Amino acid sequence: MTGFFANGTKKGMSFAKPVLSYIDSLKPKKSFTQSAYAFKRLLRYHRKYVPSIVAITVLSVLRSYLFTLEPIYTSLIIDDVIIGSNYEVLTYYLAVIFLSGAGFGITNFLISYAHGRMAQYIVRDIRSEYYSSLQSKSYSFYDSVQVGDLVSRATMDLQMVDGFLRTWIGTVLNATFSIIAIFAIMNSISTPMTLASLVPMPFIFYFTTKLWVETMPLFRNMQLILGKLGAYIQQNILGMKTVRIFQKETEVVEGFKKIEQKFVDTAISAGRIQSIYMPLSPAILTLGIAGVYVYSAYSIAALGSTLTVGGIILFARYMIRLTFPLRDLSMLLGTWINASAGLERVFEVVDTPRSVSDLPNAKDVVIKEGKLEFRDVTFGYAKDRPVLRNVSFVVNPGERVAILGATGSGKSSLVYLVPRFYDVDSGSVLIDGVDVREFKLSSLRRQIGIVLQDVFLFSGTIRSNIAFGKPRASMEEIAKIAKMARIHEFIESLPEGYESLVGERGTTLSGGQRQRITIARALLMDPKILIMDDSLSFVDSKTEKEIQSAIEEAMKGRTTLVIAQRLSTIKNADKILVMDNGTVIEFGTHEELIAMNGTYKRIYETQFLDRPLEKAVAEVGGA
Repeated sequence: MTGFFANGTKKGMSFAKPVLSYIDSLKPKKSFTQSAYAFKRLLRYHRKYVPSIVAITVLSVLRSYLFTLEPIYTSLIIDDVIIGSNYEVLTYYLAVIFLSGAGFGITNFLISYAHGRMAQYIVRDIRSEYYSSLQSKSYSFYDSVQVGDLVSRATMDLQMVDGFLRTWIGTVLNATFSIIAIFAIMNSISTPMTLASLVPMPFIFYFTTKLWVETMPLFRNMQLILGKLGAYIQQNILGMKTVRIFQKETEVVEGFKKIEQKFVDTAISAGRIQSIYMPLSPAILTLGIAGVYVYSAYSIAALGSTLTVGGIILFARYMIRLTFPLRDLSMLLGTWINASAGLERVFEVVDTPRSVSDLPNAKDVVIKEGKLEFRDVTFGYAKDRPVLRNVSFVVNPGERVAILGATGSGKSSLVYLVPRFYDVDSGSVLIDGVDVREFKLSSLRRQIGIVLQDVFLFSGTIRSNIAFGKPRASMEEIAKIAKMARIHEFIESLPEGYESLVGERGTTLSGGQRQRITIARALLMDPKILIMDDSLSFVDSKTEKEIQSAIEEAMKGRTTLVIAQRLSTIKNADKILVMDNGTVIEFGTHEELIAMNGTYKRIYETQFLDRPLEKAVAEVGGA
């Protein structure tokens, strides 16, 4: 939080700038080709639900037919009953109107239900594919994306897709069948009047489409801005102490006002568009109907037309009803703009290729000895900026190697190459003489235990977290491993024991307790190679000694790489690897490195037990 408030500028711009930049990026920049491709790809998800589509089609035909009945029988009531005084048919006409109205309501319900059900399944399929793709993405992918953005794609973007899927088939079918049926009936009444009624329709469709196409993205942006505004408020409430320490209350409020003004401006823009286009379609329709009345009067008076009053009213009613499918199509276009933008963002993630994947010749390989070799390895997160340069060393089976160096020297990058979190740019990493790229990823990672510095526990029980990599492990196995990690006694002291909930990210546990659970989680897999990325950083010296002595037996027969910060960890290692600026500058036993009279000896001589090792490295010029 302090970093966030470190670059204050006038009127809170530094606080609001990331959000304002995001808001400016909301303007749609999609081409017709992109939109067409997104729609074509969306259709592929419909293949599994052909029965639902058939049902919607049949119901849409029935709904369109029922949609045309009420005006017909209303006009008959006017001509036959009111004007013709034939009251005997009134009951029949009213029954038809009632039944057609009820049938229309029932078919509408069934279409909405079938549509909504299919939409949920399709969104589920898309979201599942999206989530599956996230699970298979390489670590380099997550180095360049924001978690919040990935969550937004799976939630808000797919919510827009759901809105489109709930209506689009029924809307298109209803518009098609209704327009055909209405024009057929109108033409049977009067062809000239039918042709005349066509004149206002393109204008009505155009202005209605403009209304929805221009306002729907604005409404979506208003939702997104509100989300960002909520996050901004939450951030500053959580950081209130920091705000007050640096006396930034005024700047924070000004930043809030600027974001809020963006929301207001967007809302005003949407309101302005609505005020322009919403009155136009009804006005044009009213003029069109007035024209029908004028023409019909002229046709009866001057041309001797046989038009009846009921027929004229029927024609006007159909003109009104003709605007309904046109309005729905216009609204559908506006909905599609948001849905296609959301699909584009989802498919962008799904289509991002994995930088690390199984090669065609990859196979399941059993690690028998655990000999590890780095052979002239060069690696960088960006191709032109290597963080490891020509690294070569060999770790014999069962050896424990402590890796030390200053921040940025490449320690974590080095160990991440072993389970292929990343692939080398050149050179090779070999286990038992086999390049790790020849392993299937599942086979490789199943045999490597990793305890990261960034401790992470899932919401759930302590037992489920320890057994995360081996869900079928027995309680005896879990308890045995927990004892090795010196966490069993603490777990047993809890009211629920191993079934105790740990809370989100393990917030109910201390840092040392969380770390010991992750150590137990790694050991339960019985890995042949064990990697510990500064995994004792959150435990005190007493606990560290307990854990080290407890897992001493567990480490036997395993090749172990330990990124070390403490002298005790280093001295217990079989060999020590010293890194500087992405290269290995010293490698050997403690005695050998002391005899070399180099960097390690200077570190050792200047190391204080109460001072971080990295600070000592930097002080003696090892960084």
